[in-house]
Amino acid sequence: MTAGGHAADALTLRGIEKRFGDLVAVKELSLSFRAGEVHALLGENGAGKTTLMNVAAGFLTPDQGEIDVGGQPMSFGSPRVALAAGIGMVHQHFRLVEKFTVAENLAIGATDVSQVTSTHQLVERASKLAERFGVDIDATQPVWALSEGEKQRVEILRTLSRGAKVLILDEPTAVLSTEEAEHLCTNLRMMAAEGTTVVFISHKLPEVLSVADRISVMRHGALLATKDRPDCTVESLSKLMFEELDAVRETLRHRQRKGGGEVLRVSHLSARTERGVPALHDVSFSVNQNEIVGIVGVAGNGQLELVHMVTGHRRPDEGEITIGGKLVQDIRDTLRAGLAYIPEDRKGTGLIPSQSIWRNAIMRNYHEAPVNRGGVISGSEARTLAAELIDRVDLSTKDTAVLVQQLSGGNAQKLLAGRELDHRRRVVVAVNPTQGLDVRAASAVRDALDDACEKGLAVLLISADLDEVLGLADRILVLYEGKIAGEFNAEEADRDRIGLLMGGATP
Repeated sequence: MTAGGHAADALTLRGIEKRFGDLVAVKELSLSFRAGEVHALLGENGAGKTTLMNVAAGFLTPDQGEIDVGGQPMSFGSPRVALAAGIGMVHQHFRLVEKFTVAENLAIGATDVSQVTSTHQLVERASKLAERFGVDIDATQPVWALSEGEKQRVEILRTLSRGAKVLILDEPTAVLSTEEAEHLCTNLRMMAAEGTTVVFISHKLPEVLSVADRISVMRHGALLATKDRPDCTVESLSKLMFEELDAVRETLRHRQRKGGGEVLRVSHLSARTERGVPALHDVSFSVNQNEIVGIVGVAGNGQLELVHMVTGHRRPDEGEITIGGKLVQDIRDTLRAGLAYIPEDRKGTGLIPSQSIWRNAIMRNYHEAPVNRGGVISGSEARTLAAELIDRVDLSTKDTAVLVQQLSGGNAQKLLAGRELDHRRRVVVAVNPTQGLDVRAASAVRDALDDACEKGLAVLLISADLDEVLGLADRILVLYEGKIAGEFNAEEADRDRIGLLMGGATP
């Protein structure tokens, strides 16, 4: 395939580059999408897939490069302009009004709907659209009553009804049941047969091989290859997606640790998402003292629900969690049992950005002496504790009064990790702890986790960074579609085999 494309190309991207500060998310990438094909875009988390497609659909403006639609140069200042040119994108998180019916959602922003329209007319219009595009949906149903698959059909129908000739789907099966995913793939093939170009962003290799005509693989913001489906196998795609071990892993410390007694046990855990979709299926594992257990998997395979259950934010549908042999069922239980939590959203969940360093530093022990004296917080003791924490984690500032929102992402994460990895804890749950950090800050957080483990903590590391897990963990579990797909000891961990399991294949 040439960067210039050819007459049958519905969408062509030439030399696209997108930067966010010092981060280059997409690097001078050129790619064409043909009319009437399903084109899968693969790559591990952070490869740049969604950023590239957000540029194509007008949600982001490229820093350089050109976009052609049907051979005509285009410049998109907004998604509305892109959709008018025939490019529409359905994101992983739906943008529907829950209390409105399907018909009402389809009418929002539509140019062919007058300001005074009856409910009957809206339903009739929606039913005709559903029939025209081959989408099975009840137009009279309120959106809140629909399944995830049905909501997705509404989003797709709304995008197609606005004139989209190129339909971009971002992780479209992440929230769907197996049956709903199969139904979607069948519909996508039908749409392509009728001339629509479908761009299918995914991580799931068997699914991609079942639906795509061509497959492009991205890594670190660059395009590695575009291949016809008959030329692809699960193994070849896995090797492209998940690169060989590089210098990053060599910089990670990994000691041969001898684990102690069991601290955390997850037994036969099953749970649904907050929207009722099955997310975890009979998951069981344990984490011992002086041990790091890493869980890897492509985002959307049950990691979020697992974290919520283990940290006590939600109760499972089935199964139980114990810390030190005691059953824990809510946040209060987990705190009493000595669980520490380093969430992915450091400034939204782990810290209070509008508050000072010292106030954030005492969030876990504000009720204990010497910080708490007779029910009153001692400002001097709190600042002393914060100053000690600042020195321990080597923050860029020594001023305990500085607001957290003024800290860089790396310093905020070091503050959070240092607060949570206290010697009085028994187990820590760390979720993508180095995401978005530079090399130096990421190394400091990894060292903190490694040191905490050496001092006796049990560490559950849930990360999208496979190199990070391979470099830190004593045991590695692969999570795929809510199930443990494989387990490896550090010394026997095989990157290619883990990559296959993450993509849904059986090696």
